[in-house]
Amino acid sequence: MAIISCPYCQQKVSDKAAACSKCGGNLAEVTPEQLERFSRDSRLAQSQSLNNQAMIALVIFLGSFCWYYYRVPEQDSLELHAVNIAMVIGCVWYVVTKARIVLFKRK
Repeated sequence: MAIISCPYCQQKVSDKAAACSKCGGNLAEVTPEQLERFSRDSRLAQSQSLNNQAMIALVIFLGSFCWYYYRVPEQDSLELHAVNIAMVIGCVWYVVTKARIVLFKRK
């Protein structure tokens, strides 16, 4: 008996089970073509999620940079600290997400 991922909900179930205990998906009638389609759809959704995260991080970074450049906050003001923190968060989030995309594509 092996543990597999349910093609419908991605939860762990027994390979001998006729239906998923979490979502109720019928595992007995799943064809190899359907498994391949579920796998492809799952990878596509994860890829889109990573790209969306990279875009949000880039918007945060560029938005805070533009705010800093055009507004020129006063030294030691709360606005300056908030803009600097947003720039750092956006930059780090973008770099980490791009690294995750590279690792995801290697799979």
